[in-house]
Amino acid sequence: MDIGLLDVQNQKPENEIELEKVGVEGLKKYVSIKKPSKPYHVIVTINSYITLPSNLRGAHMSRFAESIAEIPNKAASIEDLAEKIAKRAYQKHGFHCYTEVFGEFPYERIRPSGKNEKAIAEMFGKFSTKNGVRIVGVSVNGILACPCSKELTGGLTHNQRGKITVELDVSKSEVDLMDVIEICKESFSSPTFSILKRIEEKEIVER
Repeated sequence: MDIGLLDVQNQKPENEIELEKVGVEGLKKYVSIKKPSKPYHVIVTINSYITLPSNLRGAHMSRFAESIAEIPNKAASIEDLAEKIAKRAYQKHGFHCYTEVFGEFPYERIRPSGKNEKAIAEMFGKFSTKNGVRIVGVSVNGILACPCSKELTGGLTHNQRGKITVELDVSKSEVDLMDVIEICKESFSSPTFSILKRIEEKEIVER
């Protein structure tokens, strides 16, 4: 509704330069995401941007927050949430939008003792209205036995902490994040543990 106030954002700028990424970062949203066993609840972090044309002085930043707030708190997946937010922002701004959503994904792993315990992987979803590309990914921490040292010493080696990040284009398909996490876990020599008893530590080193 026009109430006679000056719209600075729509004014012509002194220097006409197109800005590739204009938006908001670090906005939080509490959501429920589907999982084969049962839905889980997580606070996600959202970054959302538009490409600002050279003939505009600024972007209406409140429209990003509105786009995020208007999306329901339930989503089929983290990439689905990114897509919905990006499309809503595109409707509000009239310019193509790129949105990233980051959160934590709970899963189970087995300790050297054989007991199950909860662990957390980092997950993310991305979507661009410009090309329709839909991305999902995970990051998992683990321990690697250095293959270089093992080769040089004829068997002796050292451990090093590492992180595997897998990013997949799921524009035309769907992926179960647990399958991706399992691939990451199997690529490490061992998972990382915050607490290890001596017998568990011995088993990990010998492995």
